[in-house]
Amino acid sequence: MGQTDRYGVLLVSDSKRSREVMKTILHTDSQLELTGIAEDGNSALICMLREKPDLVLIDMSLPELIGLTALQLIMEHSPTPVLVLSTHTSDTSIATIQAMRLGAADYFHKDMLVSGPKNDEMAAYFLHRCKLAIYNGIKGVYPAMGLKNQQLDANGSGSQLFNESLLRRRMDVEFHLRKALSQNEFKLVYQPVVDISTSHVVGLECLLRWNNPHLGQVPPSEFIAIAEESGLIHPIGEWVLREACTQNKKWQEAGLPPMFVAVNLSRKQFNNYLLGRTVATILIETGLAPKYLELEITESLSVDARLATSSLEELKKLGVRIAMDDFGTGYSSLGYLRDFPIDKMKIDKSFIKGIRHRDVNAVIVNAMITMAKQLNLLLVAEGVETEEELQILREYGCRFVQGYYYSKPVESKVIEEMLVHLI
Repeated sequence: MGQTDRYGVLLVSDSKRSREVMKTILHTDSQLELTGIAEDGNSALICMLREKPDLVLIDMSLPELIGLTALQLIMEHSPTPVLVLSTHTSDTSIATIQAMRLGAADYFHKDMLVSGPKNDEMAAYFLHRCKLAIYNGIKGVYPAMGLKNQQLDANGSGSQLFNESLLRRRMDVEFHLRKALSQNEFKLVYQPVVDISTSHVVGLECLLRWNNPHLGQVPPSEFIAIAEESGLIHPIGEWVLREACTQNKKWQEAGLPPMFVAVNLSRKQFNNYLLGRTVATILIETGLAPKYLELEITESLSVDARLATSSLEELKKLGVRIAMDDFGTGYSSLGYLRDFPIDKMKIDKSFIKGIRHRDVNAVIVNAMITMAKQLNLLLVAEGVETEEELQILREYGCRFVQGYYYSKPVESKVIEEMLVHLI
């Protein structure tokens, strides 16, 4: 091919699944055309001589090193740029390949396209990478087209700007997230809920933490959203529930004071009609009494009201307590209290931080506390960090708080030390 308005692509793969996915994605782009498919290096060379593609996509999961052999043959016989589809090739390896050849080499996580659910953004990014590999591999084309600092949309028009570093980061996070459970990379930490009248711990909220050998500590604010988009939130959420219930039961069996542990539910977990069955199964498996499990939902959840009501009623029948987290941050707070069987309100920390008498937040918090009492709901103020904040909440009649004033989220061993003093 080699024309500036249309580019030929050769796919080297023996996977039917990979072929179908690549055909579908390439078909959506007017600048890229699949001109051939080969199953090994020799077939790839024949196709390259006949079709003269502008880019080679090579599936490194070919069995018995066929993929590596094919890559080596292409490197030795042609400067055609290569985009490696792999679940394991490192950036360092790609840099080595680039140093060994004239044509450009790039790398894309195969799992992101083939194993995961449909993701238009990821497919568009893949097409963008295909074209950048082509432009890098054709001498003089890349700078002449003025694309050095421009990102291309799926149609090659350049009208949609990609932040390549952010998309690459997202791709890497999702790739490693898929292996995090099997590699035991998750852990739970716990933040105490304290009765300010006694300064005793009365409950705990568990929080998920992820430490990956390649990415380091990844904040929940980053990986939870990716887990939801990729569908990984279901196995991860189930692990969190089971781990929290197991740990709580261990504390009780060790003779520590029994108390609830709260677990946050994501939007997709909450909208899953199997949620009640999953929770019931975990409670039976771990032997934890339902009254010691609290499930937190946020008012920012986008939910089907009928499904949500059914799910919550099923959970209530089990004896599990339901809390509304981040209360007051959205537009559905009062509607949720009216429509759903809520047991507890948790005032969002944004209302507590720097609170002072007679300011706007103080008036709102006071009204929330009064409303909770009138509705016979439990109430917890989140994010308490200072003595002044604590004192105002005490004066307004708030009994339970959570925040750095008493403790940051800590590991289970630290919690055990806290609870020992309550015996």
